[in-house]
Amino acid sequence: MTVNGNLNLEYSNIEQLPRKLKVKGNLNLAYSAVKQLPRQLVVFGYINLAHSQVTYLNTGLQVRGDLSLMGTKIEQLPPYLYVGGDLYLANSAITTLPKFLVVKGDIYLGGIQLSEIPDDITVEGKIYQ
Repeated sequence: MTVNGNLNLEYSNIEQLPRKLKVKGNLNLAYSAVKQLPRQLVVFGYINLAHSQVTYLNTGLQVRGDLSLMGTKIEQLPPYLYVGGDLYLANSAITTLPKFLVVKGDIYLGGIQLSEIPDDITVEGKIYQ
């Protein structure tokens, strides 16, 4: 399935997305009932998962824009995660950053405490507590 613009499912009761999903704009799943992202997900803009039911991210996820995980129960990020914009982790369950993380913008921790910041990550912006 291809969406030529934005896909806004904020506050939606939909629990599952199509297996092959391409969104040429932004994907907003904030406060939605979606439980996991499809393995073959392609999003050209940002992904907003704030306060959603998603509990993990697939290895190899690449986000061209911002990625918001605020208020999620996601405990760890996959290795080799690429974020082309800012990464928002406030009030999430994240305690460590993954190996080979690349963030082209800033990382916003929003008070969460990281046990360590690995040497092999790339953050072009700043890391904000």
